[in-house]
Amino acid sequence: MTILVTTPNGTVGRFLTEVLRDHSDVRFFVRSEAGAKKLGEVRGEVFRGEVTDPADVRAAVTGVDRLYLAHPFVDNQVDVETNLGLAAIEAGTRRIVKLGARAFSGKGIVPDAVTGAHDTITERLRRVGVPELTVLRPDRFLQNFLPAAASIAEGALADPAGPGARGYVDTRDIADVAAAELLAERPIGGDIEISGPRALTLQELCDRFGAALGRPVRYVDVPLDDAWRSALADRGVTPQVIDGLHDLYANYRQEGVAGLGDGVSRVLGRPPRSAEDFAAELLATAVSST
Repeated sequence: MTILVTTPNGTVGRFLTEVLRDHSDVRFFVRSEAGAKKLGEVRGEVFRGEVTDPADVRAAVTGVDRLYLAHPFVDNQVDVETNLGLAAIEAGTRRIVKLGARAFSGKGIVPDAVTGAHDTITERLRRVGVPELTVLRPDRFLQNFLPAAASIAEGALADPAGPGARGYVDTRDIADVAAAELLAERPIGGDIEISGPRALTLQELCDRFGAALGRPVRYVDVPLDDAWRSALADRGVTPQVIDGLHDLYANYRQEGVAGLGDGVSRVLGRPPRSAEDFAAELLATAVSST
């Protein structure tokens, strides 16, 4: 058995790498020498190549039985993931664990490119036939708040998701579920909804962050306006990605209270990590290093 891990330094991938670091039958797909160095020491194989290069992709999937399929939300995400998945199937891969996204529900929800990209990729994989396909469908990542550690340390978290409540998920749990599905003799398969243990508003999340940091933290609502778009554009985000993020956040605001997923308990037999766990174990460390 050989497992191929794409995006092994990503928000979920880096924790999946930690779980699989000591497995000799794992191949890690990185773009560059810098990516290989960031990966650190692993028992398995480090494969360097471009996910947009068909020859590199064919070489990466050769001999692979199981694939962890993930890619950031960028303009070419659908093409990259679809080509990787199809190449793997053609090469004989029997199991794919795809990182997807939780579906929205309720009135007023509009199609958004972020969840839409995952749905398009998943549908294409199902159409050609994957003997064993698992689609992980997590809610918002708690780790996405780590870049704002300095602002949180100063007492404010600015975010455009609005007043609703969500099951914010620690990406360590997503990685643990992915690893379990990759390594299992018989995976659960299908769609696996992953969330934290309870739905929290952003202010409730800030309260938990503040308790761990020993200081009050307030939520600052960010309007989805031209200033928000300009700030992303100034950081080099493309118009297509900005549009996708706009619709994603608009759906967060529209949905209100999101349902919770049972994926962690169903796959791992334990409760999911809480926002308190994340704040004490990871956010506090990030704040102390700012």
